[in-house]
Amino acid sequence: MKLLRALTFLSTLAVAAPGMAAGNISQPAIAPCPGEFYNVSMPQGATQCQRFDDDMPASLIFHTPQSTESVLQWYQQHMPQLHVASQFNGRVVLTGAQNTIRVVVSPDHSGAQVDLLILDSLLASQ
Repeated sequence: MKLLRALTFLSTLAVAAPGMAAGNISQPAIAPCPGEFYNVSMPQGATQCQRFDDDMPASLIFHTPQSTESVLQWYQQHMPQLHVASQFNGRVVLTGAQNTIRVVVSPDHSGAQVDLLILDSLLASQ
């Protein structure tokens, strides 16, 4: 549960609260999406990538026009070592590689948001 709260908080960092001055919140840069992030594959069509990887744990948040079900199927096909760890409020958490990789897939108004969390880059690459 703490992980979902932490990932939800990371997700909200990307969007300034309505009515707040732009200078009050530091927003991460939106960059082109990589093909993979610490050996975690990225589906085609990933956009609006925001990286938080200066230190471990590292995270990357992106949007995809695919449905949550399609994204989950894609990850389970391309990374069969991932398995469903929990489901809550429409969000699904996939984990793998000794629990050092977490993929959170959340419904979005026009597709899905995916939060990748890498807890240990050395273990994640095994």
